[in-house]
Amino acid sequence: MPAPWIIWTAVSVLIPSVAVHLQKDRLNLFLMGVFRDISRHKAHKRRYGENSMALMMVLMRKEDDVFLGNVEDLLEEDMNDVPVYTLEELWEYGNGHDDLPLLVSIFGRIYDISEGEKYYGPEGSYPLFAGHDITYALSTGCKTCVEESAENLNEKQLTEGKRWLSFFQLHDKYPYVGKLEDNIITDKLMNQWIDEALSKEGRRDLLEEECSGESPKTYPNNKFFNNSERID
Repeated sequence: MPAPWIIWTAVSVLIPSVAVHLQKDRLNLFLMGVFRDISRHKAHKRRYGENSMALMMVLMRKEDDVFLGNVEDLLEEDMNDVPVYTLEELWEYGNGHDDLPLLVSIFGRIYDISEGEKYYGPEGSYPLFAGHDITYALSTGCKTCVEESAENLNEKQLTEGKRWLSFFQLHDKYPYVGKLEDNIITDKLMNQWIDEALSKEGRRDLLEEECSGESPKTYPNNKFFNNSERID
């Protein structure tokens, strides 16, 4: 058994380190959230004009629907024939290296964020995001946690993640370009949230219409991927 002074030294070093790390994540979460919500407000105003939500309500986290009225857009896009990527393919074809696009996934939805290279490129504030599922990282404020699973998120963190989903969904420079394969956990969450939002709006007919649509193709088919070259 290690001597008591060794244990005490280790604890004395580790506890302050962990505390600093947690404080940094909280600060990141706050600052990232403020800038994100200002951008969400602007994007919502561009898209919906006079029907835009009040900025103060958004910044105070008092908005009624973090989807911000774009549930129909989500359903329409889900019915589109979009590429489906594995996590490995998301990195291989969306890491931004060698003229590849910058792709990220949040709650199983893949967005092309190449227009935001100054933020998500190697010199940006989020250099590790490209080519990864960033659901956990954005939901917690841990900018280095690009390998963590959304399965570990609590309700408060999931709500924060939904705001990020809204940010990307509303952004006019970050198009929705695909889905993440075998995304069981976040697919279930997305279905639940959309169902809840449509129920509030009395629009369950949209959900029934979406569920009866055809399934999308199962493999990426953009210029960076040839179906015939896939190795299962």
